[in-house]
Amino acid sequence: MSLFSIFDIGKTALLTSQAALDVISHNIANVNTPGYSRQEIVLESQPPVKTSIGYIGRGVMARQVKRYYDGFLQRQILNQQQLIGRSSVLSSIYKQLESIFNEQTGSGFTTAYSEYLNAWQEVADNPDSKPQRTVLLSKAQTLVSRAKSMERAMTQLVSDIHTDVSNTVKKINQIAKEIANLNDKIAQVEAGSYLKANDLRDKRDNLMKELAGLVGYTYFEDSSGKVTIIVGRKNLVEGVDYNELSISRNQDGSINILFGSEKINDFLQKGKLEALLNASEQITQGPLKDFRRLIATIVRDTNAQHELGYGLDGGTGRDFFGKLSVKSYDYSEGAKITSSYITSFQSLTLHEYQINFTSPTTYEVKDLDTNTVVTSGTYTSGSAIWFNGISVVIENDGAGPQTGDYFVVSPFENAIEDFSVDITDTDQIAAASDKSMLPGDNTNALQIIETYEQEVSELSGTKSDFYSSIVSDVGVLSSASQDSLKFEQNLMNELNSRREALSGVNLDEEAANLIRFQKSFEAASKLIQLTDQLTEEVLKLV
Repeated sequence: MSLFSIFDIGKTALLTSQAALDVISHNIANVNTPGYSRQEIVLESQPPVKTSIGYIGRGVMARQVKRYYDGFLQRQILNQQQLIGRSSVLSSIYKQLESIFNEQTGSGFTTAYSEYLNAWQEVADNPDSKPQRTVLLSKAQTLVSRAKSMERAMTQLVSDIHTDVSNTVKKINQIAKEIANLNDKIAQVEAGSYLKANDLRDKRDNLMKELAGLVGYTYFEDSSGKVTIIVGRKNLVEGVDYNELSISRNQDGSINILFGSEKINDFLQKGKLEALLNASEQITQGPLKDFRRLIATIVRDTNAQHELGYGLDGGTGRDFFGKLSVKSYDYSEGAKITSSYITSFQSLTLHEYQINFTSPTTYEVKDLDTNTVVTSGTYTSGSAIWFNGISVVIENDGAGPQTGDYFVVSPFENAIEDFSVDITDTDQIAAASDKSMLPGDNTNALQIIETYEQEVSELSGTKSDFYSSIVSDVGVLSSASQDSLKFEQNLMNELNSRREALSGVNLDEEAANLIRFQKSFEAASKLIQLTDQLTEEVLKLV
């Protein structure tokens, strides 16, 4: 050992203190940076040197920059972020849906429906009075407008959801690409070394947290520091490579999420994407379908009874509302539906049906609401298939239908779109059951009112009760989603508090460390200065 060894000890102490001050400064600068993990320099004594009197230390060295990070806690945060991503979307969507069915303002469907029924009662009380008939047509038109407005609001909400699905998929693909790029950079920095790319890992964690809000996933990290992210049982990110999701639309407007050419909707869990798909299906198959079925029953039952009565002009057989039409979807490359219509409103059951081809020449018609086969037969191109008041004609469009092909038929999907008042003259309102009793007969008007008070098999209750159940179900969805969001947010706040305690920057602590290493730096400088003076004195002796 010599005086020059003191220079070396002073130099390492000086450089180590400077490095520590750099790390502390970096912490302070990122105190408000989202997702930043506090760093700390890890000090270690230099290997001692053997002398005649024993081992003498050679100063200090900076071993590494430690990142305060808990992998288990991070997994909990990512999982919770997936749950919040789902809950926040559902809460927002179901709030909007609830506002569509808001009956507290007095301008909802219930008010329009009640006023419409009251107008029929007024006509029944005054069957020969034109003012009451004029009011009835006005209230009927208001009912039509209210129904169309509500359907338009729901379909627009579903359309907005589908747009959001498309944007979400694009964002997922963008984040997947960025994570794959960071995987590459992290692996290069950490290759062959125990040192960690702390800031790059923080950046990747932030992206993974953002991704967790969009889609549910699992992940693992390999020995090189690269993460593999699994979405819908498929590797979205695999090391430095990534795959892109895409979407396709079905005839009924629903969306498929594709990994390559494979549909993965059923394997998506948690996150915004799954919530959007779930909400879209929930609205379409729930309140929207139920509301259309309700309007269809109003049209069917009103027209069926109205056709039996007589107007003041003596006319009969007229529809009060516009007729229902049949909506169909073709899921076949070799055949298509060329004609579909309602043949009998008396035998019409307002259910959805699926025509399944069990072979290229045989079919069966399945009631999707009851999950029962209503008829079956041998297929002939161009021949009508009759069932429950509906006629459907399927014709070959190429090779003809193949085994597994199917067609969906709905007699009520267009109910609100076609909803209209068919009567244009007050004298055409059929309030009478007996032509000879005109103009004072009101029995048909009373029977029409009675149809609104009777239970409807498709609705499992009266029309009013069925609509109330729709409103109630929507309210339950909204309330449950809001409660779920509050619960998930409270859990996330707790997890964030735990992360902040471990990984967050404490300015008071950093200020103390700043002073501590400042003093260390000054002491190392003083050591070098003193050694320089001693060396100068020794040289003077030579």
